[in-house]
Formats: sequence, structure tokens, C-alpha cells
Amino acid sequence: MHLLVFALLAVGFAGAATFGEDASGRLTGGTVTLAGQYPAAVSIDTPYTLHCGGTVLNSQHVLTAAWCVMHPTSFTLLNPFWLRVIAGDLNLIPVSYRREVRNVTHLFVHPNYNRLTNNNDLAVIRVNTPFPEFHNTIEPAVLNTRILPDNTQCQYAGWGAATNAANAPLTPAQRVITVPILTTASCNVATVHNNRVLPTMICAGSIAATPNTACQGNIGGGLYCNGQLTGVLSFGLACGAANQPGVYIDIRQYRQWIDTQSNRTDNPAPGWTPNPL
Repeated sequence: MHLLVFALLAVGFAGAATFGEDASGRLTGGTVTLAGQYPAAVSIDTPYTLHCGGTVLNSQHVLTAAWCVMHPTSFTLLNPFWLRVIAGDLNLIPVSYRREVRNVTHLFVHPNYNRLTNNNDLAVIRVNTPFPEFHNTIEPAVLNTRILPDNTQCQYAGWGAATNAANAPLTPAQRVITVPILTTASCNVATVHNNRVLPTMICAGSIAATPNTACQGNIGGGLYCNGQLTGVLSFGLACGAANQPGVYIDIRQYRQWIDTQSNRTDNPAPGWTPNPL
């Protein structure tokens, strides 16, 4: 099984080089993480983006961005058959004994997800088999419930490359960067995100150019503040360029929706579309 997963990942990474930057998983700068440092962080393989981030909510559910589970041109729900969740491993290659790979059976997208504004950009994934009894390499995240002050020092953990070049080789070791929370006003000026940061979002990172940024391929991954999951990465991915700090969905405002997805008994069909607000 491990050999098969290794082969599939190798093909996926080779394909990323041909599709260019939009299809490549990137995280620049930062430091390599240690085992057990971010046990809720997972990698999600998808048929179109090749890679997204996600966060373990409980034994059978993962939180990510709606964008990661929607078709890039028809903007309809993907068939869950095409997704895979990789948990427990710090390195995408090589495979370690800690790795747990899961198929996906259900995709629950926020019913009011708006692909044009990124409002409500959240999805919950249900995997086919529960993760094993929680231990230091796979554990559910603690969800933040507090409003955090500006300049709170937060962290983003993901996988990526060492440079911003479109053909940069992937460095599949998980890395973590520190990103401070920015004022919404500073992120919404015309030269930065031009009023795209909504009240349901958190802007975090640097407005100036910096080598420590989350880039394409990390959408859906978690922002951790004070050790708690605070945001889900939605947009603002320019690989270190100025005026593109990351923008995250503020999960504190979506706790009721997130908590109720684990108990759903329906299964939205591929092709389902949200009703955006």
C-alpha cells in the first residue's frame, strides 16, 4: 500500500511541474516542523489543484477550503472519489510508518460559498475510515473561540518549495511560518486586497515582500494562533511578493456550521452548487 501511495505522489509532483505555479504546492521560508508539532495538519490530493491543506476536526472529518473541492471551471462539487487525505506524515516523500491515507466519502461545502468573493470558503471532508486512536502525529485541532488582537503572532504549517520560481523543485518536508494578524483596513487598501477582506475573514502575514509566505498549493490549510486553529487559508498567495498577505476564513464565526457537519446523514451529489451570498 505504501509503495502505491509513493508512486501516486511521485506522479502528482511530476505533473505539478508541467502545470506551472498554480498547480504547485508552495510554502517559502519558515522552518522545518517536528513530529507532533502540528498533528492536525493534513495534505489533500485533488484532481485539479494536486494539493490543498486541511485540518483534522475529529476521527473522521477534515476542515478545508470550499475551493479545494469544487471543479475549477464548472464550479460544481467534485466527486469525492477523486480526493485523498494524507495525515500523520511530515514528509510527502518519502512515506513514513506514521502515514495514514484515507479515501473520501462525503464533501460538505458551506451552502453560501461565493467563489467570486471567497465568502464562506469552507468545506468539511468525511473520510472512509476513521483515523487511528489519536496520538502525537494525528490529533484534532482545538478551535479558537476568541477575537484576537491585531499583531497576534500566528503560525501556518504546510508543504512547499524553497524558491518562488514556477519550476522550483518541491521540498516536501512540512514547514511552518510565523504570520502576524494585520488590521483589516491595512489589507483592504487599493494596493493590497482592495476591499476583498470581508468581516468574516482574517488577514495575516506581511504587506511588504517577505520570504516567509504561504503560496499556491496551501489553500485550505490552517492558521494557528496560541496553538488553536483560527483560520482556513482562502487567498492572498503571491509567494513572497509585496501586497499579498494571506487571507483566512475566521472559523470562530463558523463554529455552529462546522460542528454540525459531522452529524449529517445526507451525501451531496457531485455537481451540486452552492447558493452564494
